Amino acid sequence: MTAVMAGAEPFTYDGSDVGVLVVHGFTGSTQSMRYLGEQLHRRFGFTVVGPRLPGHGTSPDDMARTGYLDWTGEAEAALRELAARKRKAFVTGLSMGGTLTLNLAARCPDLVAAIAPIAPAAGLMNDGFATVLSMNPPPDRIPGIGSDIKAPGVKELAYEEVPVACMREVSLLISITRDLMHKIVCPTLVIHGREDHVVPPANAMAVVNTIRSDDVRLLWLNNSYHVATLDNDKDLIVERVGAFFAEIAQAAAAA
Repeated sequence: MTAVMAGAEPFTYDGSDVGVLVVHGFTGSTQSMRYLGEQLHRRFGFTVVGPRLPGHGTSPDDMARTGYLDWTGEAEAALRELAARKRKAFVTGLSMGGTLTLNLAARCPDLVAAIAPIAPAAGLMNDGFATVLSMNPPPDRIPGIGSDIKAPGVKELAYEEVPVACMREVSLLISITRDLMHKIVCPTLVIHGREDHVVPPANAMAVVNTIRSDDVRLLWLNNSYHVATLDNDKDLIVERVGAFFAEIAQAAAAA
């Protein structure tokens, strides 16, 4: 077995009968979501689960052997396990984790009560991403994309190199999810930084304008870059996501 990096382990915080699945991003790890998960549990009492996606938190060589079906499979398995033992299940995720959040809401509407995608990739990527995927022959690796963080001294636990084969896989995931987004009808809180150097902020509006939910909310972050869950607005994210999920759970209980 490939060793898991310290800090990249999956986590669970047992709490109330309201469950929250938190999903990390592409080449990243659970480290980027641990603070959000801990605080949603501590401040709101939720049961929180943070799975480690296959190929992540280990090594780029390990990641190169995985693809989008492995990542969607792990996220869906964690959701189904959580939903089976909790009254309501909610999903939030960062970057590709936000894409997986949208994907789960579209494909598993009976399991997902509401979602809060954070900086989700929804079909609009930067020129650098497209340039790499257009190279022929393609390189095996490119420099890592982690730690796009405005707060000084804060580092994301992410790979220093990105397998280009996995960039093709995440591109497929984004394309598939974009085509499924019209199926999303659950309450949705979209969160995105205005200065995101990895996933263009226009993705937030693509989500807002495509999903069919009657309850769509948008929170712009003014003091964070891409890895917002570790950045200056991390506590704002905790409060807004936690209050949103609590509101939906309470309304369902009263219905």
